[in-house]
Amino acid sequence: MMDRETIETLITDILGCEGMLLVIDSGGAVSEMHAPPTITAEFAGRWANIEAGEWHIHLDMDSIAGAQFVENSNHGHESMMAKLYYLRFSDADESTLLRFYFPNPWLDEDERPTEFQPERLRVFEDFRSRYTGKDGIVFVQRTADGDIYHND
Repeated sequence: MMDRETIETLITDILGCEGMLLVIDSGGAVSEMHAPPTITAEFAGRWANIEAGEWHIHLDMDSIAGAQFVENSNHGHESMMAKLYYLRFSDADESTLLRFYFPNPWLDEDERPTEFQPERLRVFEDFRSRYTGKDGIVFVQRTADGDIYHND
């Protein structure tokens, strides 16, 4: 289990990023929610309540065993965008609980393919640099040949 204070700080910090996409994937269903500018998080005991007006998420922080900043080049949409960038919370069985997708540097504001936008990648890189190595948080490069883990 991750330290609750680390989880709370990370969630609060990441929700301050403009253009985030939150994804819950149970394997049998996927829910994608664009984060509006007014998104907030409240923490009560073991629960993080992420509120965004039309939708909300209740996240059991006690079930979070790990967090990974992921650079994924093996995602099935390579012809449209070379990589996806996200923060992934996982449980003790390594199942994904919640992903926070950063604005993609290969997509425009309307999520259409565009020229590479390095300023969008910098947002992911800044978060990765700040948090990787803290409380077991890792950086993962996901490729067709397998995952490469970095602890710093």
